[in-house]
Formats: sequence, C-alpha cells, structure tokens
Amino acid sequence: MATFSKLKNTIRESFNPYIHPTIKEGIYRHNLVALRIITLLSAIFDSLVLIVWIITSNPLVQEKAVLDNMVYAIITCGITFLISDFALRKSNKPYSFYRFMTIAYYLMILSFGMFTSYYHYAHNSQMIVFFTITFCLVNFVLLPPYISTVLVLGSYLVFYLILFAYDGASRIHLINYVMLAFITLIGSIHKYHMQGAELERIHRIETMNEMLQNVPIHDNITDLKNRYALRDDFNSYHNHHIIVIMLDINDFDKINEEYGTEAGDQILSNIGSLIKKHLTDSHSYRYGSDSFLIILQDLEVDIAMQRLSGWEKAMAVLSIPDTDKPVHCISGYSHGTPRDEEDLRLLIEAADRKRKDFS
Repeated sequence: MATFSKLKNTIRESFNPYIHPTIKEGIYRHNLVALRIITLLSAIFDSLVLIVWIITSNPLVQEKAVLDNMVYAIITCGITFLISDFALRKSNKPYSFYRFMTIAYYLMILSFGMFTSYYHYAHNSQMIVFFTITFCLVNFVLLPPYISTVLVLGSYLVFYLILFAYDGASRIHLINYVMLAFITLIGSIHKYHMQGAELERIHRIETMNEMLQNVPIHDNITDLKNRYALRDDFNSYHNHHIIVIMLDINDFDKINEEYGTEAGDQILSNIGSLIKKHLTDSHSYRYGSDSFLIILQDLEVDIAMQRLSGWEKAMAVLSIPDTDKPVHCISGYSHGTPRDEEDLRLLIEAADRKRKDFS
C-alpha cells in the first residue's frame, strides 16, 4: 500500500511539479523568446514559399483552401511575433500575463499542421508537417506536463480521428502512431523538468550572489578588510609578486577571559593600526577572530624588509591595555607570483604553516 502511495505521489509530482514563482517567470520569458524566434522564421519561410508559388504559377495557389491555410499561418505567426516582441521589449506587465499566448499559438499552428498534413495524406504525399510542427513546439516551448499531456495527446488523437473519418486511417500504423505520440509527450515533460531545474539552479546562484554582495567586507574593530573582501580581491594579486604574512595572537581567548572583551578589542584595534601604519593600508585583512592576513604587493626587497622591520619593532612593544604585560604574536611568511586563485591559496597556506611551526 505504501509503495502504491509513493508511486502515486511520484506520478503526481512528475505531472504537476512545484515551481517557484520566480522560476515560472523565467519559463514564461523562455517561451516568449522561443515564440519570437519561431514565429519570425516561420513567417519569413511561409511568405517566401507563397511568393515562389505565385511567381511559378504553382497549381496550389488556385486551391482556395490551401492558399487560405498558408495566409492563415503567416498571419498567425506575424501576430504572435509582434505580441511576443512587445512583451519582451516594451511591456511593463509580468511575463506570466502572456502565458496563455503560448497555448493559443500552439493550438492555432497545430491546426495549420493538421490541415496541411491531411491535404498531403489525401493526395498520397508524405504528411510530415504536422509531426514537424509538433516536434518543434516540444523542443522550443515549455509547457507544464499536465497541459502538454492534453495538447500533445489531444492533437494526435484529433488528427487520427480526422484521418479515420477520411478513409479509416488505412495508411497509418496505429502502434507506431501511438508510440510516436507518447515519445513526443515524454520529450515535452522531460524538457520542462530539465529547464525548470536549470532555471532553479540559476536562481539559487543569483540569490547567493545577492546575499554575498550584502555581506559586510569591512571589520569595524580593526578597521581592516575581512576575509569576505579577500574573495573580491583575488584577481588583483594574479601575476604580481607578493609577500604573504599570516599573524596570530597567542592566548587571545585567555586575554578576553582575564581582562575582558574590551581589552581584547583594543588589542585587535591596535594591531590593525600598526599593520596599516607600517605595512599596507589596502591589502590587509582580519582573517579570523585573532588572526590577520597581510599581503605586500610589488615591493622591492629592501623596501619590503624595511616595512617588516618597522612593523616587528612596533609589535614587540604592544601590551595589554592598562598593563605592562606584552602581547605575544606569531607570524609566518611566504612569497611568490600567483597565477590564479589556487596559487594564492597555496601561498596563504604556506604562510600559515610557517606560523604554526613557530608557535
């Protein structure tokens, strides 16, 4: 019983999956873009065919039903193109406002395909127009599974009944015809699920990017950048020679416990000031609660050594506020010319390992 219930839920989810409203808007936009392309190309192609018929005095021009059907297709495609183009470029309404246009075009152009293929069938020609139109719509237009089930199977059923009324559909192999209908339907459902999953993935990435953009990249206590800012600065270090310094405060948790967090914050602030004064103002980061990352970029060796010497002297006299107890820090260094983010990470890891070796 549980297996049957699970199967029922799976089928229901396949035919009526939950789609986030934002993703639905993406699907509706996808359909408008697809319709704009399909209808423009179809209108041009059908117009050229009609012109060629007229120039060459093709007998089909004399058949009113055929001529009317061709004009009907051109007008249908032209109107649909204008509406979809307006919806994409000038309309201030949501794309969902135009969602029924996709179904309307689907039905109207299928009627053109049915009539054309019926005409070919009646004249012992290959009736590929109906099937071509169906496959094109399935591949370019996204419809919810329950709607595509009705439209695809319904169109195949109606077309078969038309042929059956004509001559009992004597030249149609029913099994192959049914298989083709279900393969078309499966393709439509599969494409809808795949495109929905892709749009959902894009939506998640965009949401995460927005969240990351709103994450603070500045540390208020030290007046330095934080490690989130490092992600944005990665590219600025590529193909530049850099010296990477990792700094860590010894027993910082004990200092907070014994002297209070205000004293700890003051120590962090003092270290930030010394880093900015002696090393760099723009390439320094509070990397963790009591660790710092400093990057010296494109400096001559003698200048870099002067800065490091002045910084180490200033750090050596750093003490806990309102006491004469020194603050002990351990640092590690590495240098190189990173070609990409991975190289920079390796340099940071190397500096961190040396810092740990000294601790």
